Amino acid sequence: MKAVLLVTALLLGVGGCASTPPVEDDEGPRTDSERASEANTQLGVAYLRDGELQQALRKLQKALRQDPRNADAHTVTGVVYERLDERARADEHYSRAVDLAPNNGTALNNFGRFLCDNGELDRALSMFERAAANPLYERAALALTNAGNCALNAGRRDAGEDFLLRALEADEEYAPALLRMARLRYEDEHYMNARAFYQRYLAVASQTSESAWLGLRIEHELGNRDAAASYRLLLSNRFADSPQTRRMLEWESDGKP
Repeated sequence: MKAVLLVTALLLGVGGCASTPPVEDDEGPRTDSERASEANTQLGVAYLRDGELQQALRKLQKALRQDPRNADAHTVTGVVYERLDERARADEHYSRAVDLAPNNGTALNNFGRFLCDNGELDRALSMFERAAANPLYERAALALTNAGNCALNAGRRDAGEDFLLRALEADEEYAPALLRMARLRYEDEHYMNARAFYQRYLAVASQTSESAWLGLRIEHELGNRDAAASYRLLLSNRFADSPQTRRMLEWESDGKP
């Protein structure tokens, strides 16, 4: 399998974008065209990361002329077309990437996210499951968290929680899964359990406006006024312009202490 380009993080907003350089593998040495295709694919990722979609598309189209079977190039081309709101073309390239590399976790995960965003829940969950099942895919927790969020957003509460717990079995320190589980436990009014997940989150991740807002509400429900007050200050001082701070102010205007 060709070197996988880690464009998933770029799509989901869970971190920076990185790519691995072309490598030799069991399929044997690359041809000159395949090497050129890989180089242009990585240039396409760089342009995509910088928001230069047309430049990215030109590099990716060149990559696919050089090697039409470059699954990574098809995946990133799908991303670009999605950003351009050309969903039929995005679907075509995501599908082609999965056809060419049926065990490529990045391709499966990206296609799953695309399908989820377009309301195709069952197909999306299938893609996430396939990504997570590949023992060589190092981001199983990401795919399972995506599956959990997809199921939860579609109203499938039990399935969503199960996926999130499986994500934490794959990586007990995976911050997005910890934060979503804390939120679920808060919504279920299991506040001590919510705090436990939340504290695990804080042990591995930095505060965001979203996490501080959740922390405030958890501590409010547990009657810990000092902790709740510290979260209020954090939101007001560090995240003054965030939607969560505006929600806090509305919350307080409704009579919350």
